[in-house]
Amino acid sequence: MDDASRYVLHGAEFAEATCEHSIETHREAVKKAWEFRVIVRETNTDRGTQFYANRGGTSKFQIYLKEQGIKHVVSKKNNPQTNGKLERFWLEYDRHRWRFNTMDDFISWYNHRIHGSLWLQIGENPSEAFIRKAPPESLLGQFFSISENNYSGGDDHAF
Repeated sequence: MDDASRYVLHGAEFAEATCEHSIETHREAVKKAWEFRVIVRETNTDRGTQFYANRGGTSKFQIYLKEQGIKHVVSKKNNPQTNGKLERFWLEYDRHRWRFNTMDDFISWYNHRIHGSLWLQIGENPSEAFIRKAPPESLLGQFFSISENNYSGGDDHAF
């Protein structure tokens, strides 16, 4: 989840919480961010063993983040408020999961509904906020990506 916009990039549900599942889910989130030409620079997690080596050493997830050049921000011990937005997302998922066939359906609903912590006067949703709050250079990258995909090869197009 993007902290500023509450936009959920990716989510998955597994029978067990493992480093491998965390890495897999994070990779998909990074891919989704790149569709918007946004680079993930930091990742905040709790101190779960799938993310953090609590007894010293380094977890596979921490190694993966380091290899990707992503800073790992670990929540304070016994302080769920640090990643409270994500905790709230999972609470909403638990409350509404029966309404959706898949987690992707839920994420789409979550990203496109009005969110009270965003620009409420215009009824902004996380999807809109993600674009509004994106770094300017990512918007330029999106423009050129769209332009190149629509380019027909004719001489009447200029970049």
